[in-house]
Amino acid sequence: MQTSFSKLFQAYKANVILGWKMDGNWAPPWVYLFIALLGPAASVLILVFMYLVILGDSSETNFIAFMMAGSGVFVFVRFVLQGCGWAVVEDREHYKILRYIYIAPTPFIVQILGRSTGKTFIATVGAGLTILAGYLFLDIPFRPEGIDWLMFLGSAIVGLIGCFALGWILTGVMLLVDRMGWVMVEGVAGLLFLLSGAVIPLGTLPVFLANIGKILPITYWAELWRYALYGPGAALSLPGMKIPEIWQGLIITSVVTLILSFVWHSFADKIARKWGRIEAETFY
Repeated sequence: MQTSFSKLFQAYKANVILGWKMDGNWAPPWVYLFIALLGPAASVLILVFMYLVILGDSSETNFIAFMMAGSGVFVFVRFVLQGCGWAVVEDREHYKILRYIYIAPTPFIVQILGRSTGKTFIATVGAGLTILAGYLFLDIPFRPEGIDWLMFLGSAIVGLIGCFALGWILTGVMLLVDRMGWVMVEGVAGLLFLLSGAVIPLGTLPVFLANIGKILPITYWAELWRYALYGPGAALSLPGMKIPEIWQGLIITSVVTLILSFVWHSFADKIARKWGRIEAETFY
C-alpha cells in the first residue's frame, strides 16, 4: 500500500526537526546560526577584499556585484550538498543507524530532503546577508528599476530543484564511499564553486571547464540572480545569452539533472546493497 501524502509530509517534517536538532543541539538557535554562517560569510569577504586590493579602486562595482550574487547562490549549493552527503556519512559512520533508516517505511529521499531542509534555511539567511552586506558596506547598488522579484524567486525555486538533484547524486556516491566520505562532499562543493562561474566568469576558464559549467543548473541560476538584483552589467558569466535563453538553460539543466540523479541513485543503491555498504561499519 502506497504511503499517503500526509504520512510523507509528517515523515518529512520529523526529519527536518531531527536534522536541525542533530546539527544545532549544542547551542541556542541564534548562536548555531551565527557560527554556521561564519564560514560562508568569511569566504565571500575574503574574495571581495582580495579583488579590491588588487584593483586598488572600489569604483568598479559590476564585478563585485557579479561575485556577490554568485556567492549568494553558492551558499545554497554548499549547504544543500552538506545536508545530503553528510546525512549518509553521519548515519552510517557515526550514529550506526543507516541500516535502520533504510528499512523504514518512509522513502529514503524524503528523509534526505528533510535532513537537508534545515541547512537550506541557514543558506537562505546566509545568501540574504551576503547580498545585504554588499549593498550596505560595499555600496553595490541594485537595479535602478528595483529588484526583479519574479526572476529572483522563480530562478531560486527552479535552481533549488537542480541543486537538490546534485545533492541526490552525491548521496548515491556516499552510499558507495566509506570512511572519509565527508572530504568528498567538501571537494565536490569546491569544484562546483569554480565550474559554476560563481566568482570567475566562465569565459576566463579553459574551454572544456567552461563547457562543464554550462551543463550545471547553478550556473544559470546565478546569472539570473545577477540580472534580477543588479542588471545586465553584472551578468558576466554568460554574456552571449539573453534572459529567455538563460531561463531555458536553467529549466533544461535542472530537469536533466533531476532525471539523472534518480537513474544514478537507483544504480548506486543496487551496488551498495550488493556490496553490503548499507550495513558496513568502518569504525570512523
